[in-house]
Amino acid sequence: MVDPILATSESNSTKTPGPRRDLFLLLWETLRHPLLLVGVGGSLLVLVLAGMALPQLPGQYADDIAGATRWLLTTRNEYGSLGALFNGLGLFDLVHSPLIGVGLALLGLLLFVHWGEQLADIQRSRRLPTLLAMAKDITGAPLPVPGSGKLFRSRSALDTPLEAMAEVVGARLGDRFDANPSVLVRRVQVGSGSDTAGVGEMRWLVQGHTWAYYVRPLLLAGILLALAVLWAGINFGWEVTPAPLAPGSELRFPRQSLRLQYTILDENDSQKSQTAVLQVELNDATQLLTIGRARTARLNNTSIEVQPDAPGIFLESNTPQTLLLPGQNRTTDRIGFVFPAPGSEESVLIPDADVGLRLVRLAAEGRFLVETIAGESGAVTRAEISQDETRTIPLIRGSRAGTQATIRIRFLPGLRVRVRYLPGDGLLWAALVLMLAGCVGYLRRPFFALVQLGPWPGERSLLVVQSSSPEPLAELERRIGV
Repeated sequence: MVDPILATSESNSTKTPGPRRDLFLLLWETLRHPLLLVGVGGSLLVLVLAGMALPQLPGQYADDIAGATRWLLTTRNEYGSLGALFNGLGLFDLVHSPLIGVGLALLGLLLFVHWGEQLADIQRSRRLPTLLAMAKDITGAPLPVPGSGKLFRSRSALDTPLEAMAEVVGARLGDRFDANPSVLVRRVQVGSGSDTAGVGEMRWLVQGHTWAYYVRPLLLAGILLALAVLWAGINFGWEVTPAPLAPGSELRFPRQSLRLQYTILDENDSQKSQTAVLQVELNDATQLLTIGRARTARLNNTSIEVQPDAPGIFLESNTPQTLLLPGQNRTTDRIGFVFPAPGSEESVLIPDADVGLRLVRLAAEGRFLVETIAGESGAVTRAEISQDETRTIPLIRGSRAGTQATIRIRFLPGLRVRVRYLPGDGLLWAALVLMLAGCVGYLRRPFFALVQLGPWPGERSLLVVQSSSPEPLAELERRIGV
């Protein structure tokens, strides 16, 4: 029977742990257990996937505690009784969730433990050949194999003399491994110990697919590198995801020194092929992004994603200070709106014309209802539009009474903008390369088998086999009839 024991053990017997068992050893064995790594990694993956399916707290609320609280309360109420659970687990704000932080720290610790064991396997693989010439005083004592990994050991007394049994073992090992170029078999005969004068010991070392020992750590190194980038992003990165930008609008985020401006180009602008651009200013750098399709860009190691979102309308007048929003006292000649859903509506006043305009998004794709409401008479004129058009409105008040204002209605999309700074995000590509390279090491299973054959009283021999996996050991025993 083959039983797993620690590599530092001198015996294959199993000892019952006493009440004073080393707590450090127990903790180490727990941390190195693969099921714990799988459990922690799987739990984190479930939490992240659940969070990805839920709305996340916008990054611009990082310095706005009141705004963040309102957003979390509103979002929690939308999910009813489950909202409190999701909020308690931090699923609405994964970046700052304590559960995710603790999970990532534990996952990193477990990965370091397993990575250290893989590095120890490399060191053991390099030191194994030196054991072949090691002298020992006790016949039948297993050679001390370095490392802390599991070792499978078998010791059998055979009724065949040493010389005859050595030929059998050598032949069986040669038949099994000589044809495989990935397996190296070494054979050494050492001198006798003090208790068995004149008789030596035969030793064989079988090492297969040792290259995999050197490649496998690349997988965990890549994962650790990705976790380091993620940790840096959580602690030093930021993300801004404002509500869809209306045509002509501008947003500023002082904490990040960020400014977003949705600029509408004039008809006589030199860039005739473009109607609008998004101007992004970050610190002292500026970049212009064209509108009309999804775009990604980089500015000062910051990623920018721009995507057309809900339909929008931009109103511009050829007469300065013509348009006024309800409830405000500052007039303008350019103003834009976003209509997130059918039935959304916006209003604008033209004080000098004593007229109001009401814009309503219809259910039909790309169609709007425009209502012109006269102030004194209350007369309403309705029209549906689906493309840019121009309207002329007489001005009856102020210094411009008797003239006309030309109002142009332009169809432009609202913009969904995401600006994210993740320190070292370029290292994620290096992490991916390391992980892919490390996966190659798992295509083959590296192994070793250290075989010792020594004399035993009564014209007998003693066979000791130590292996990193039970298969070579069991196969050798089967071939020589143990």
